[in-house]
Amino acid sequence: MKYCIKPTGKDIKDDLNFSKGFTRRRVLRNTLKSAAAIPFLSHLPSFGASEEAKKKFIMMFSPNGTMQSEFWPEGSETEFTFKRVLEPLTPIKDDVILYQGMHNQVEKPGDTHQRGMGGLWTAKKLTEGGSKGGNPGDTPVAWAGGASIDQVIANLIGTQTRFKSLEYGVASGSANIWTRMCYLDRDVPMEPEMDPYVAFSRLYGSASSDGVSEQTQRSIRLNSVLDDVSDDLSSIRNFLSAEDRQKLEYHTQYVRQIEQTLQAPDISGDCYMPTLGVRVEINKDENIPKIGKLFMDLIVSALACGQTQVASLQWTRAVSQAQYTFLDVYKSHHVLSHYSDGVEWAFEAITKINNWYAQQFAYLVKKLKETPDPSGQGSLLDNSFMIWGNELGKGDSHSLRDIPFVSAGSLQGAFNTGRYIRQESQQPHAKLLTSIANAYGANLTGFGDFEEGELSNL
Repeated sequence: MKYCIKPTGKDIKDDLNFSKGFTRRRVLRNTLKSAAAIPFLSHLPSFGASEEAKKKFIMMFSPNGTMQSEFWPEGSETEFTFKRVLEPLTPIKDDVILYQGMHNQVEKPGDTHQRGMGGLWTAKKLTEGGSKGGNPGDTPVAWAGGASIDQVIANLIGTQTRFKSLEYGVASGSANIWTRMCYLDRDVPMEPEMDPYVAFSRLYGSASSDGVSEQTQRSIRLNSVLDDVSDDLSSIRNFLSAEDRQKLEYHTQYVRQIEQTLQAPDISGDCYMPTLGVRVEINKDENIPKIGKLFMDLIVSALACGQTQVASLQWTRAVSQAQYTFLDVYKSHHVLSHYSDGVEWAFEAITKINNWYAQQFAYLVKKLKETPDPSGQGSLLDNSFMIWGNELGKGDSHSLRDIPFVSAGSLQGAFNTGRYIRQESQQPHAKLLTSIANAYGANLTGFGDFEEGELSNL
């Protein structure tokens, strides 16, 4: 988007002061030389963006069950102490809710990994197809039979943002029932973006040389999106409110940090100039931490600048064979999950892996808590609900009982946090999904295949 004549300061002032018929679209159109500046400015109240705090939803997945004895805390609903798996959540204890007793009761077809993944966020029976499960006699399946909770919520709150929702995945793999957790509808899985370079470019403009050969990319410096829009941002700053100037500065600094991470070479050298040649290989297990952090930072950035209100992050996939060498764990996650609790070295390895995922959850929650909401009302976390789940309760038994659900954020007071909620008996996890959807205004009596209503003690 280019314009032959750049507007003057007077033109901008006239637009900003023209209350009758004023639209932020008009100001942006008349002011900006590049469409790449729009994500940095369009969410600011100075450009007519709503100052009402908008609700947000974030969904996170990790695979292969957990060690139940080290996952659930000790204590009462409000006075409890984390055990080893969730110990990283201690600093954010007052911001979380733990849900013990959630049972994924989605019926066959499909083995428990398949039903665990396809039914986790849909609570819908799988459709029949060509993916054979691990148990003899199981009917092969295709996909989940309905929309996932993130898309139900996106239909309620995501229609006015640039992106209705963002789906990110870390080494999630090619499309099949074990690798897809988000669904638009029956048999319509959503592919998560697994390349942070592509994700960044989609949000802020090209940060790479798309279509250029890998060999050529090695000689091209990664240009900054902020450099491309610096003139636009400079010309408009004087006409922003003091609060919006502060928001813009915070956001541009955050985007710059993400860019620098994308540029950072994996080698040392005083005179080395970062190039696209050091692009992280997205399918290598040793790069899981770096790729995941980039995606978490991109989620926070996208929420902070009003580009979306719904996002999901999928760590690997169901039946994940990832090797967590960065944790000094050298056997595949799925193989480890099959050992009984009595095999101490396997027990310790699984506990370490799940503790690491708790660290990632805590990182994202802290980032949401530290980041001002674009409305100026509280933090992103104050206006969000984030839920973390798994396709299994326990790996060695392949149980779909006691799915380890943890949430963070009160969603503007809709949820009382700092709680450890234990059900007296196993409850359909669809009740939790119903409660979440209704907090966003869905007015449902059930979710997926289940009509049992909401969780009564939530």
